[in-house]
Amino acid sequence: MTLLIGERYRSRLAQSLAAQGIDAFWLPDNAALDPRLAGHADLSAFVCKDRAVVAESLYSSYIVNYLTNRGYKTVRSGRQGPAYPDDVGLCVCWTGRYTIYNPRTADPSVPEMLDGVPVAVSQGYAKCAAFVVDDHSIVTADAGVSRAAKNAGMDVLDITPGYIALDGYEYGFIGGASFIISDNAVAFTGRLDEHPDNDRILIFLAKHGKKPVFLTEDPIFDIGGAIPV
Repeated sequence: MTLLIGERYRSRLAQSLAAQGIDAFWLPDNAALDPRLAGHADLSAFVCKDRAVVAESLYSSYIVNYLTNRGYKTVRSGRQGPAYPDDVGLCVCWTGRYTIYNPRTADPSVPEMLDGVPVAVSQGYAKCAAFVVDDHSIVTADAGVSRAAKNAGMDVLDITPGYIALDGYEYGFIGGASFIISDNAVAFTGRLDEHPDNDRILIFLAKHGKKPVFLTEDPIFDIGGAIPV
């Protein structure tokens, strides 16, 4: 598997990802975004099946050629900005069966790419807020995302907000701190020991046939997730 991940997290994660047999394509910081979030992949790219939207400021031949060579049709995103909602156009959560997104903040190119069951939410940071366990199951601390996903028929584990580090903010989000790395494993950027729902999360993963892989010994931290390509 290959993942798109923010370059700024390379020193913390490259070795452990390689040990799991994961290749990483390291995305440079997105200059259009708030510097605290500029390295977050889920704000700089959206991939669905064979299509990819890349942030305007990162739409270079280097990145486009890489995705094209892997069979993706690439599109340049609309203009982004450093403040919400101008930063969340690509923060769309596609599980493989459902697409969780805010129709009001999604990039204009996203609706025509949507695949599967649309799940409309008011949370612009939809991909950040939802940790995808499999194509019909998520973990989230966002009540609105949870409610919409359950109404659409998804299996949802509700967890306590907070307890996930994000530099410059009070806390980060579970979807930005975890991602699928194989058919039977999910990765967390760090340990869940200090999270009050640690046991419940692990039980939910086991229910869906997934084992956890902890990439560092640090407490879990938000990196803007990782996007499989």
